[in-house]
Amino acid sequence: MSLNNSIVPSIALETLEHSTQPMEPPAITADVSRQPQASAEDETQYPTGLTRLLIVVSVTLAYILTSMDSTIVSVVVPSLTNEFYTIRDVGWYSAVYRLCVCSFQFMFGKLYKTLPAKNIFLSSVLVFMVGSTVCATASVSAAFVLGRAICGFAASAMMAGGLALLVLCIPMRKRPLYTGIVGGASGISSIASPMLGGAIVDAVGWRWCFWMSLPIASVTLLALFFCLPASKPREEMTWRQHVSELDPIGTVCFVASLTCLFLALSWAGSRYAWNSPVVIGLLVAFGVLLVLFGLDQWLKGESATLPPRILFNRSVLSGFVFTLFTNSATMVILYYLPTYFQVVRGSTAAQSGYYQIPAIAGDIIGVGLQSTGVTLIGYYTPFMWAGTILMPILAGLLTTIKTRTSLVNVLVMTGFFGFAGGIGFLSPQSAVQMALPENDASIGLSVILFAEQFGAALFVSAAQNVFQNRLVDNLHTSVPSLNATSIGTAGLSGLRELVAPEDMGDVLVAVDQSVAQTWYMAVVLACMTIVGSATMDWRSVKEKQN
Repeated sequence: MSLNNSIVPSIALETLEHSTQPMEPPAITADVSRQPQASAEDETQYPTGLTRLLIVVSVTLAYILTSMDSTIVSVVVPSLTNEFYTIRDVGWYSAVYRLCVCSFQFMFGKLYKTLPAKNIFLSSVLVFMVGSTVCATASVSAAFVLGRAICGFAASAMMAGGLALLVLCIPMRKRPLYTGIVGGASGISSIASPMLGGAIVDAVGWRWCFWMSLPIASVTLLALFFCLPASKPREEMTWRQHVSELDPIGTVCFVASLTCLFLALSWAGSRYAWNSPVVIGLLVAFGVLLVLFGLDQWLKGESATLPPRILFNRSVLSGFVFTLFTNSATMVILYYLPTYFQVVRGSTAAQSGYYQIPAIAGDIIGVGLQSTGVTLIGYYTPFMWAGTILMPILAGLLTTIKTRTSLVNVLVMTGFFGFAGGIGFLSPQSAVQMALPENDASIGLSVILFAEQFGAALFVSAAQNVFQNRLVDNLHTSVPSLNATSIGTAGLSGLRELVAPEDMGDVLVAVDQSVAQTWYMAVVLACMTIVGSATMDWRSVKEKQN
């Protein structure tokens, strides 16, 4: 999704361009060859003590890296435009990262199933370090975009395999708690990284936002190399069989289809009109390629990147729907909070960042309560229902915010909304681990992670178009002298220069109305989570599946 050529403030909205939800990695069995039993799980085979601690800390650091990299770029955009003397690629600085994360999820889910998890994960960390180095040393915009693509590719592998490493060292009944720890750290870093990035840019320059990834990645690499048990593939296969298992035709179709979709969403409404031949052609190409991908999966069956029996598993499909709408609703709300704070309330960019802290705290509390609760009672579905009930209520309350609403009330509501979004967010990961054999868990959880990334990208782009259209209409109604051209040229930060002081009150009301009207989409998305909650199985992580 491109934010260049947008009337939305660059730093404030880029800061929350990515999901504030913790991004949980799919699981995979590496060298765990035990067969599921109805009896209690044998926990003596797992690492304990310092070894387990180092593995968990290393996986957490890996997720912090991927989360930070997804959002820290927002604060370096002004510096990049000054460095490279161009704004043409601004939208791709973040979009290409998200595109690569989404596009290769299923491929890596299959890869972790057929090859040793340890080797793949360590290789992905090395590739991430290469991408960070390319970004830090880039002298032209194209090189920086390439570095972002490399980081996104590696991040996809790290996200798809992180929980695989937890499977090696954490018993099933304890995984929700550790998953919550990793997810909470990931969520905090995704929100806090723009604040950290701003301080780094001011102190030592934008390049250090990427140089700093190298020592963190090095610690992760060394700790996992020495502490993680050697992993083995599920079965012995030749390289030709490995290539066939990775389904190159399906992967190419899927990556190409998402590329067309992301290009269409990035260009529509900014560089091209929605009804332009370019946008229509890209959307048609997306549909055709997606159909070809689906046909390829159906024909290949078990050899497909995404076997139909896994995709249409009840828990996987329910988890996909719940995650898609939960993360999308959260993103639509949080994406436009900076607009409300900076434009309507007159806060600075730094202040609007601090005002996200209640949402972060609420999310952490929700995730922590869910993780602890599932560990204690075993059942995860009740927490999904809690999110389904609370999210529409809190999203609806946020649409009532006005220009004179108390700041305390706004912060309290955002805090509770963060809690509502976090309390059920990790449940689909537990559901997939219970519903699928461990050899298939990596693919099933890659579906959940894809829903998280794809939903945010899709619906935030849609919300951006809703916001722009409503803003133009509302401003023109309040101040007839304003039109789409003048608003698009000045941007929100320049509105004060376009209108007389006596009209500013009407302008602020128009902006406030536009934000509220955009948040109606979040209310609908939050309501749609009931589909996932209502269809999810009621199972306990304390029971081993047969």
